[in-house]
Amino acid sequence: MKRREFLKTTTGAVAAHSLTPMWAKASTSHPNLLFITVDDMNWDMPGFMGNTLGLTPHLDQLASRSHRFMHNRTTAPICQPSREAMMTGRVPHRSGALGFDPIHEGIPTLVMELRKAGYFTGSIHKQEHMQPPSCFPWDYSLEGKGRAPSEYGNAVTHAIAAARTKKQPFFINCNINDPHRPFYGSRGAAAVDHNETGEYHVAREVTANDITVPVNLEPLPAVREEYAQYCNSAQRMDKSIGAVLAALAAAPESEHTIIFFSADHGMPFPFAKATVYNNGTRTPALLHYPHMSTPKAFEERTCNIDYMPTLLDLLGVPQPAGMDGKSWAPLLHGGKYDGPNLLVTHVNTVHSLAAYPMRAIQDDRYSLVFTPWSDGKLLFSIESMTGLTYPAMHAAAKTDPAIAARVQQLRLGIPLAFYDLKEDPGQRKNLIDAAAHKNRIAHMKKALLQYIKETGDPQLDNFQRLLAGKPMHVEQVKRANG
Repeated sequence: MKRREFLKTTTGAVAAHSLTPMWAKASTSHPNLLFITVDDMNWDMPGFMGNTLGLTPHLDQLASRSHRFMHNRTTAPICQPSREAMMTGRVPHRSGALGFDPIHEGIPTLVMELRKAGYFTGSIHKQEHMQPPSCFPWDYSLEGKGRAPSEYGNAVTHAIAAARTKKQPFFINCNINDPHRPFYGSRGAAAVDHNETGEYHVAREVTANDITVPVNLEPLPAVREEYAQYCNSAQRMDKSIGAVLAALAAAPESEHTIIFFSADHGMPFPFAKATVYNNGTRTPALLHYPHMSTPKAFEERTCNIDYMPTLLDLLGVPQPAGMDGKSWAPLLHGGKYDGPNLLVTHVNTVHSLAAYPMRAIQDDRYSLVFTPWSDGKLLFSIESMTGLTYPAMHAAAKTDPAIAARVQQLRLGIPLAFYDLKEDPGQRKNLIDAAAHKNRIAHMKKALLQYIKETGDPQLDNFQRLLAGKPMHVEQVKRANG
C-alpha cells in the first residue's frame, strides 16, 4: 500500500509519532476500535501460529484478513501488569504496575486519551485488572468472570448501541476469560462452566491422546490430561471470539472499525505464566483495519507496550508523552519499526504478592534470564503450579533425575542463565559458561545493565551485585503459600 492510500484508509497521517487526523479537516469521523483480549492463551494455540488441532477457526479467520505480528511479547507475563502495559504503553516500573497494583494516578491511558478525543469507551470484563478507576473512565462497563460465549457477543452489541445513541465513535475493550484456569472439564470448573453443557460445551473435545506436550512441560499422563483440558478451554475461547465478531459484523459501524487482538500472556503452566521464559511472554497479535492492503506476517520483535501508540496513530489521536512503546504505523506502510534490538521482559510480584522478580533480555534466538530472587532458599510458588501438571512433575522427580533437575530449576531458580531458543526451546540447558557464547553474553549483560539504569528499574542494585559476585536480596512483603 502506498503511503497516501494508508493515510486515507486509517483517517490519519503518521508524522513524528503524531497524527493530523482527517476528521479535523473533513466530515470523516474517527474509526471505531474493537480491542479483543484473551486470558492466558499461549502463542502456539492458534492455527495461524502453526497449531494443527483446529482449536481456533474464528480467530484464524480473523487472522486471514489481518496483519499478524509473529514475534510479539508481553512486557510482563501476569494478568494485571500486562493489561496495564497495553493500556499505558509503559513498562511496569514506569507505570507503577509492578504486579497486581494500580498504575500511578495521572498516567495517561488509552481509555483516557480516546475519551478526550470524543470516544464512547466500553469494557467487558477484567476491569479489576485496570486500576485505578480514575485512569480507566469507562462509559459502559460489564464486570464478571463468566465464560458463556453469548455474554460477550451480547455485551458488544449493547456497547455499540449505546455509542450509537450518543453519536460517538466507540472503543470497546472485550476481555475473554478463557482459557484461564480452571480448565474445561476439570473438577474446579464444573460449577462455573455449568458442567460444560449448552454453550459452555465444545463440539469436538480434545483428548490426552490428541495433543503433543509442549517443550516446556513433561510428557506425563497427568500433564497430557491437563493440557487437553486447556486446549478445550481454548476452543470455547474461540466460540466467544466468534460471538464477538458476529456482533460487530451485524452492526452498521463494522465497516468503519479497527479490530485488534492479543492474549495477555502465555500458558498458565510451569515455565510460562509469571516467568520470563519463552512460553510466558510470547503473545501473537492481530490487526485488521478497513480497506487495508494484503495482510502480512511481520517478523519484527514487537511488544504489548506498542499497542497504545500504534492504536492512537491509527485512530488519528495525538500521543501523550512518556510512553515506552513504539508505534507500528510506519511499519504498516513499508517503513521501519523503531523498537529495541534487544527486548526486555519483566516479572516483579505475583498474585500472592510474593516477590519473584525476573528479567529477560533477548533477540529472536538467545535469551539472558536474570532471577534475583534465586538465593537457594526461597521456593517459587504460583497459581500455575496448582492443578495436575506440577504435582505430577513433583511426584515423577522422586525417581527421574531429569525431571528432578527441572523441578529444582523451577522451584529454586537460577540467578543468571543463558538459553539458545532455537536449539533448546524448552530452556532446559543453561549455557551461561559456554565459551562459544562468551561475547554475546557479555553484550547482553551490558545492554541489560544500561536498560535497568535508564528506565529506573528497581532491580538495579541486585543486578550490580550479581555482576560483582555479591549476594542479592529480594524484600518480601508477603510470602507465597506452599
